[in-house]
Amino acid sequence: MGKIHILSELVANKIAAGEVVERPASIVKELVENSLDAGADQIEITIKHGGKSLIRVADNGSGMTAEDAQLAIQRHATSKIEKAEDLDHIMSFGFRGEALPSIAAVSRFSLQTRTMEASAGTELVVEGGHLVKAKECPAAAGTVIEVRDLFFNTPARRKFLKQDTTEFGHILDTVTCVALANLHVRFVLNCDGKKALDVLPTQDLSVRAAAVLGEAWAGQSLAIKSEIPHAKLSGLIGKPSLASGNRARQFIFINRRWVKAYSLSYGLQAGFHGHLMQHQFPAGILFLELNPHYVDVNVHPTKQQVRLSHEAIIKSMIEKTVAGALRASGDLVPSFREREERPAPSFTGERFQEPSFGFEERMAERDTPLKVAEAAVGDVVAQKVDAAQPLEIGKGLKILRILGQVQRTYILAETEEGYVVVDQHAAHERVMFEALMKNFEMERPSSQGLLMEEVLELHPRQVEILKNSLPFLTRIGFEVEAFGEKSFVVRALPSILRDENPLTILRQFVDEREAGKSQTRLKGAQEDIAAMIACKRKSVKASDLLTHQAMQGLLEQLARCKNPFNCPHGRPSIMKYSLRDLEKQFKRKL
Repeated sequence: MGKIHILSELVANKIAAGEVVERPASIVKELVENSLDAGADQIEITIKHGGKSLIRVADNGSGMTAEDAQLAIQRHATSKIEKAEDLDHIMSFGFRGEALPSIAAVSRFSLQTRTMEASAGTELVVEGGHLVKAKECPAAAGTVIEVRDLFFNTPARRKFLKQDTTEFGHILDTVTCVALANLHVRFVLNCDGKKALDVLPTQDLSVRAAAVLGEAWAGQSLAIKSEIPHAKLSGLIGKPSLASGNRARQFIFINRRWVKAYSLSYGLQAGFHGHLMQHQFPAGILFLELNPHYVDVNVHPTKQQVRLSHEAIIKSMIEKTVAGALRASGDLVPSFREREERPAPSFTGERFQEPSFGFEERMAERDTPLKVAEAAVGDVVAQKVDAAQPLEIGKGLKILRILGQVQRTYILAETEEGYVVVDQHAAHERVMFEALMKNFEMERPSSQGLLMEEVLELHPRQVEILKNSLPFLTRIGFEVEAFGEKSFVVRALPSILRDENPLTILRQFVDEREAGKSQTRLKGAQEDIAAMIACKRKSVKASDLLTHQAMQGLLEQLARCKNPFNCPHGRPSIMKYSLRDLEKQFKRKL
């Protein structure tokens, strides 16, 4: 006998199940998407023991005839496509025809279904891929599928399932994503006899988001909308206060299909540039409507990964749309939340010292109050502010008066609704950063020649980095040339940096490029240098004692910034507290 043979239908189905059924949540996704394809507007999911004992999905969709029901549990049986050309125009969720037979191959499976026109329904029972019962039965219009004892015939796979709570968490995530994309459908999720989710139909995405993701989305999100040829973008983005340490709050849908598209997630991240700290990820619910011809959904058995033919253009559209929405908002001040995800940092004890990086000593002593001119260094000129006039920062945040300074680090000011706390270092970083960027944006930034040329020596690995960066550095006012194998001669630097040590600036710039922290575009190079200088040398520091006039001048400068809410590294510069928050802390009657 030869070595090659044809696998039996049962073994083939079990292998297919390994591709389609990763865990109970995979089954929920497949069954719910089938219900949506059937036109259901009410879907109820019942779970026991994290889906290991029971997964039941009942819908009021179109149902199936007895003949179609028996075909549906066979491999590659589908109503979504007929010929290969249909793959270029897929708008349904399912199309492979593998879901039901794959699920039935590794469970005790039953199906009850009836069309609206039929007088009786059909019931099928399948155990481990074998059809054991097929009969007529009384049934409501629609389909009910029960999946019991998942992986009962493949114990090796069952042992890899996690605890019930973990598996249910994945199921809840799946239902949440599907609910966000189908606002017209009512979803009910029951777990071990308790109702975990019940969302009613709506036409407002923010209402559905608040129902399934929490009330924070209702007041901390911005609507977005954009359109280019062959693509439309809509949805919600969370304000910076909704950002988290992972991408769990990012939901991307292409033609209402929930997908994992990390390149598009990077577009969302890029749109928040300057508003978030490093390693923070924005929240967003993005809906892309694309011509199906430009989307390949036939990439992975779970259909959760897709391939786009114009990915770079769509990513750019997302970035520009998100950035524009944040600019237009003008109200990105984070509000105090009574229960923070992490404890606030302590400022008692020895204070963190900013590294000097070889810059010359600061002109003002630590305990000497800064004058207005010293608080507004560089090319930023402080203007006298009439204390009787409210100072508006962003949209709607009006500062009535400055109350004082806390720990020589924070400025406390009264507003119409309560008070704000301003981080003086982060605020002045933003002021100086935007002043530096304004200078960099000039067509020919002025340069300051050095009285004596300086020689910069680098590690061999860094020599090539600086050589590749010379065009960027020339465009922003540096004059640097190679000088030997490992050295460079520096003859000039941008005029706005005339008081700085050019070797220190260039060395730190190369270090960050080597570590992958700086961008490769000209704009990125500008921002890297501007943020570095604003933080390390020019700005007011924590522990600087400011006069009342200096604080007033600093807030006035902050109000004129394009983005007054974050320092160049994304750290918040202002935190808003309402009178209600204060009264809750003191247990006063509201």
